[in-house]
Amino acid sequence: LIANMMSEDMRAKDFQKISNAVSEQIKKGVKGVILGHGTDMLGYSAAVLSFALQNCPIPVLVVGTQRSTDRGSSDGAMNLISAATFISKTNFKGVGVCMHNSTNDDDCSIINATKVRKMHTSRRDAFKAINDTPVALINYKTKEIKWIKDQVKMEKSTGKFKLLNKLEEKVGLIKMHPWINQKEIEFDKKEKYKGLIIEATGLGH
Repeated sequence: LIANMMSEDMRAKDFQKISNAVSEQIKKGVKGVILGHGTDMLGYSAAVLSFALQNCPIPVLVVGTQRSTDRGSSDGAMNLISAATFISKTNFKGVGVCMHNSTNDDDCSIINATKVRKMHTSRRDAFKAINDTPVALINYKTKEIKWIKDQVKMEKSTGKFKLLNKLEEKVGLIKMHPWINQKEIEFDKKEKYKGLIIEATGLGH
């Protein structure tokens, strides 16, 4: 167990703790790593790990469950088993997310960690590849792997592994909206933020 907390409460030090733990497993020569994670911030953690674990030589799959284990429609077990199947049957290298591909209990998808987004609060197939396709599908019943992206490229080594997890917390996010107040931007300047991301409405900005 790395941590037991609400995913919304995660800070830079928590991402560092996770990436350090994964790095230690990589050094031990494990075949792959599965990280159980709350779904609300799962996409953020996967993206951070993707950048922190440069040239990751093994599969690191972030897995969650949209519905709790006390429900008949729980997806947790299938997501975990599919992630383990993918790790055992492939030589995928990098960070990805493994979740239900549809509302049925047929396939789970492996999604690029920097292209994934949670698109629904409760659907089992809430996690989608944005402006991209899944890396692969795992059939839960047959355990067959169907590659959507180029398998050779996905299993190719890209260089020496590096842990780059020094993270800056003083980065602000401004979402454009009607009646936006200039003080929202001035706050970041006053607090000496080192970066500001502006989430604009489209090409007009």
